[in-house]
Amino acid sequence: MFLNSITDIPFYLAIGFAASIIGALPFGLVNLSVLQSAVNKGTRSTIPVSTGASVVEIGYGIVGIFAGSLIARHISDSPWYHLLSALILLITGITFFFKKSKFHLNPNNTFGGFWYGVLLNLLSLQVLVYWIIALSLLSSSDLLPLSLTTVLSFLTGIGIGKMGVLYGYASLGSEIIGKSEKISRNINRMIGFILMMVALGITIKGVVL
Repeated sequence: MFLNSITDIPFYLAIGFAASIIGALPFGLVNLSVLQSAVNKGTRSTIPVSTGASVVEIGYGIVGIFAGSLIARHISDSPWYHLLSALILLITGITFFFKKSKFHLNPNNTFGGFWYGVLLNLLSLQVLVYWIIALSLLSSSDLLPLSLTTVLSFLTGIGIGKMGVLYGYASLGSEIIGKSEKISRNINRMIGFILMMVALGITIKGVVL
């Protein structure tokens, strides 16, 4: 059906929300800019840049939906697809698990605004790659059927998740800066563990099927 049942909305909203949080949590250009802006100019100053970044994130999600579904449609039946997907996720997970991030606060941060957030997220091409990979996995697992309801719910979840993470960075600015290395290390380990578990799941699925 073109429109799924309205009861499906919370499920796909939650999937988009969870996927967005996983992709947005690690320290990156947008996160650090929001953090710096919050510390230098207050939490309210981060709303425009967060909104701009979230709009681009939704755009990345749209690209990921179509690119991911195309990839899944053509090669998801191949055992090499599952092996390659698992390998990419495993390597990425291990990299995140042992990754060390250094945070440098710029006391003279004068940039900001909606278009600055748009630009920063457009420069974060690894985010686009993340969404293409994530959506190809969701599509191949039949977790995101293409319909108006599922797509809109999923994209709404992406926007809420991105804004939520950035608001969290802005609200906890001073605390994050004071413990930036420890927080970054724990976030990276958590993301790395999740990715490695997903890689294990894909491997098991490929072997069983």
